[in-house]
This record gives sequence, structure tokens and C-alpha cells, in this order.
Amino acid sequence: MKKYLPFLLLGTLIIILGGLRFFSKEKPTEDSLPLPTSFEYFWGDGCSHCTVVEEFYSTWEERDKLNINKMEVWANPEYAKVLQQRAEYCGIRPSEIGVPFLFTPDGKCLSGDEPIIDYFKNLDI
Repeated sequence: MKKYLPFLLLGTLIIILGGLRFFSKEKPTEDSLPLPTSFEYFWGDGCSHCTVVEEFYSTWEERDKLNINKMEVWANPEYAKVLQQRAEYCGIRPSEIGVPFLFTPDGKCLSGDEPIIDYFKNLDI
């Protein structure tokens, strides 16, 4: 039994540490936003990549099938705060947040014109 004791202790320690890590993952706080029921699209007035997304969206045949809440963040601090919270939800550091940015109803974050356009093109509606 004594020769198995180190392995038993090591196994127990691994289980305890794994459980602590699993249960200590950051949970949404009371002031965090619930997942939206529609797509949230964050953009900035004068942003060239946002213009590319808007040009695609305005000609996209499926646009009327989606509910998209468009929020201009450069002139609206409240929308900028929502963007920051959505990016935080996805684990994006503040220094990496930019527009265009799409937050999906299932909690997925997309940033940049090409990823957002590709996402919409491949969406099964």
C-alpha cells in the first residue's frame, strides 16, 4: 500500500486542482448583459471596414430574415460599453476590441469585415 500512496496523493491533487479550475471559471456578473435575442452589430462612423460590411448587408438578399441591432460606438458611450461587455464575454482583451464587430444571439464574437460577411453568407436561414 505504501508504494501506491504517492500515486494516490498525486491523483487526488490533480482531481482537486481540476475541480477548482473548472468551478472557478469566470461567471457572468450581475452587471453583465444577458445574451441578446437578435444580432448585435457594432460599427463606427467613418470606419472603412464597417462601410464594406454595410455595402454587403444592403445588397444581401437574406437581410430581411434577420433582426440586427446596429450600434454606432464612436459617438455613443453607452453602445461602446455594450461592445466592451460583449467582447469581454468572448475573452477579447480591451486592446483588441475594434469595429466592425458582430455579437450573435448564441454568444459568438466576430470582428472584421471579412469574418462578418463570411458568417452571414454561410448562415443557414
